[in-house]
Amino acid sequence: MLELHSVRAILGAVLCLLAGSSAAIEPCTPFEDGRVDAELLATMRQAAKDGRMYRVDADTSSVGFCVRHFPFQEFRGQFRNIVGGLALPPDPSQYGHALLLIHSASLISENSDLVPLVIGHSFIDAERYPEILFVGRRFVWLNDRQARIYGELTLRGKKQPVVFNVDVERDADESSAGDRHIRMRGTTMVNRFQFDMNSYRYFVSEQVQLCLAVELVPWEY
Repeated sequence: MLELHSVRAILGAVLCLLAGSSAAIEPCTPFEDGRVDAELLATMRQAAKDGRMYRVDADTSSVGFCVRHFPFQEFRGQFRNIVGGLALPPDPSQYGHALLLIHSASLISENSDLVPLVIGHSFIDAERYPEILFVGRRFVWLNDRQARIYGELTLRGKKQPVVFNVDVERDADESSAGDRHIRMRGTTMVNRFQFDMNSYRYFVSEQVQLCLAVELVPWEY
């Protein structure tokens, strides 16, 4: 039993390191093992070498969602255990990339009584599908403060295209040509039936709004 606890502690420490530290050996390490294609990972890592890579600050970031349910109520939840990064394009006329990995069981909500149902087999099914993956293949600037991220969301083993509309705030770093922090807020709508979440059809809306509230900091080797 002692050995099992030790293994769990080591795994937990590794996850914390990946989520909260920019000193890992390589950027995007949590997205290896086939989660993301090698070409995209190589592009993200080149952006890190070029100083265009930003990692998600896990302490100040979340991915949330809200869905309406009977009778005329709304469930709001947040995933607090997320890792990821944003590779800005080398030129505003080009496009960048984004990656997010969400740990399904990290859901919290003010309506805590419903959390076990939401992460249970009827909906997210965190036991069978412990991760939710977003691969942003195109980060496109619309203007200085707004962008769109075109990509794919993988949830419950199903992959569907999604587009996030995001507002971006950047704090300039006076000591360099780059940014010190990037704050990104974004939303998109998904249909839960497309991810095989078919339970409670007449009690829970099929449309779910996803919300990003992400703070990013420069990746540093």
